[in-house]
Amino acid sequence: MNFDDIRPYTDLEVPEAMSRIAALDVAPQIMRFVYPDDDVQLKLKQLAEIKSTRELQATFMNDAIKRILAITTDGLTHSGLGYLRRRGNYLFVSNHRDITLDAFLLQHLLLEKKGRTSYIVFGDNLLSMPAAAELFRCNKMISMHRGGTPRAFYESLAHLSAYIHLLVADWHRSVWIAQKNGRAKDGLDRTAPAILKMLAMGSDASPREALAELNIVPMSISYEWDPCDVMKANELALSREGEYKKAPGEDLASVVNGIQGYKGMVHLAVGKPIAASELDPPAGGDIFEHVAHLLDRRIAGAYRLMPSNYAAYDMLSGISRYHARYNTATVRELERRTSALADDTRRRLLLEQYANPVKSMLELRKGTN
Repeated sequence: MNFDDIRPYTDLEVPEAMSRIAALDVAPQIMRFVYPDDDVQLKLKQLAEIKSTRELQATFMNDAIKRILAITTDGLTHSGLGYLRRRGNYLFVSNHRDITLDAFLLQHLLLEKKGRTSYIVFGDNLLSMPAAAELFRCNKMISMHRGGTPRAFYESLAHLSAYIHLLVADWHRSVWIAQKNGRAKDGLDRTAPAILKMLAMGSDASPREALAELNIVPMSISYEWDPCDVMKANELALSREGEYKKAPGEDLASVVNGIQGYKGMVHLAVGKPIAASELDPPAGGDIFEHVAHLLDRRIAGAYRLMPSNYAAYDMLSGISRYHARYNTATVRELERRTSALADDTRRRLLLEQYANPVKSMLELRKGTN
């Protein structure tokens, strides 16, 4: 099959693409951000001379992630990487908070700890940004087409699934994909069974065998502070009011805010891989619902709760159940963020973004998640 419409650039195509990226009007600004103490023109020349995806990731991309972590976070911690074989092939099914950073932080850790990065599935809405589109395609990113007629959409999903199976099962590469379409703007991490159905479409085997050959690994990422929390609360409110329509440039604003905004502590957790024996649903059960539920439990169980989560939960519940896990500065910061919103509905939606992971943890302990 021909996957040219969704695949990333090959190493033969990277040099020409890097020359185009270095010539973009925004390139000097990007270089000044990543390398504030270096000569911009020299760094642009070096960027234009990159010859492969691995060289790009080991130099510019890794330097960019380190710079973002240094100036916008209080540190990145991680857990569960020991579950992964150094040259293993996996499908990472992840919760989704930030448009680009969730997967880029995984790539950063895989490069540093395991020596080989993963491919990334992202929505083709990001291709509307020329600079991002070029950089993404040089960075192992796979385009997921959205929209069109129901038949065209179905065919595009089958096409994507076949490519993922080719990468993971045949070429022994790893791929990252979000657990549902779009970010979890309400803080509830729920795997869409439709994603699992899509993943099974790319194989001629039974659904169970198709999922088994992908070596599914749950992944969970948590940010102490979400730079896009106010935007998400407004979007959720408008969606529920039936008035939301994405504005031109909104995706770009979310990407930029997510990269530049303060995030506090960040934790990336790799959960226990799902064994083939765990894929069997209870008698009469649906395999996709079963695996979605299993992923939800593993993702919620691995999620690192932050002081902001506990404080928001107490603020919404009106009790001080977790007062020992945060301080007054955390409460004041939540109050500052909610004060930027126009009404109580939006303020509650923002607090729920932070509080809902605590609710998921409590449901998990009760066995109801």
